[in-house]
Amino acid sequence: MIRCTSLPLPRFETKRASDYKVVHATGALGVLNPGEGSIIFFVDRVIPKTNPDGSMTIDMIERELLIEIKMSPVQFKALTMFMMNRIKEYESRFGEIPLPSQQKGKKDIEKFFHT
Repeated sequence: MIRCTSLPLPRFETKRASDYKVVHATGALGVLNPGEGSIIFFVDRVIPKTNPDGSMTIDMIERELLIEIKMSPVQFKALTMFMMNRIKEYESRFGEIPLPSQQKGKKDIEKFFHT
């Protein structure tokens, strides 16, 4: 008879990588396929232009890709569930987080997230 005994969980220690950094992102691009999930975080910056009369207008929007995170489909789903649980906790305490295009329908929300 073979007995299965549970091994104690190893002790986890958290440390930051030498190149660890915090970035502010204004959006993300994402894809999920059978091989992997990928999320690219970016920041959009408004580049102004000064007109001859002294007024300012938007000349262009510069999109800087900050970091790409790749993971397995299982990790991608686990991250999604983790984030949805944090949103539920937040909204139960502070109220619903409105999305800019929530009134226009699902397609517009997908455009907001650039998926």
